[in-house]
Amino acid sequence: MFKKLSFHIIPVQIFLGIFWFKNGFIDKVCGIFNGLISPATAYHGDTWAGWKEYIVGTWDKSQVAHVVLSPLFDALFPVLIILQCLPFIFIIVSILKLEFLTDANARPWLMKSAVASLFVTSVMLFSQTLSGASDGEYLWHLLAAGMVLIMYIKNINTIIRKA
Repeated sequence: MFKKLSFHIIPVQIFLGIFWFKNGFIDKVCGIFNGLISPATAYHGDTWAGWKEYIVGTWDKSQVAHVVLSPLFDALFPVLIILQCLPFIFIIVSILKLEFLTDANARPWLMKSAVASLFVTSVMLFSQTLSGASDGEYLWHLLAAGMVLIMYIKNINTIIRKA
């Protein structure tokens, strides 16, 4: 049974799955729904108003971000939530398609998850860099990790095709 598992791929699925599950579904979707369902007991920072205060407050530290991004928060934030959920959704599909097995020829859903992760990180990094936010530092590291993950997945797929 263990011989069928691809231990080169499973850590990538775990990293992308857990990271984006926490940052997309738990922080954003669950926090906002909790704020809608039970505003008295919800942690304010995870509600729509809490995220708006935090993000717009960060953007307002920069004149450019204040003019360009802050007025668009109510339109941009739902897009960001969807983008942050995509890598996790793609990982679920990857697992359901058994891409963690050694005999998987290609891993398109894992690659889609890595590309979606890189894209959403780039979008977040753009806004944080534009506003000069301190969150930009960890996003640069996540961007680098995303690039390495894509190269790693491509390399593993190439090795498997040659074997």
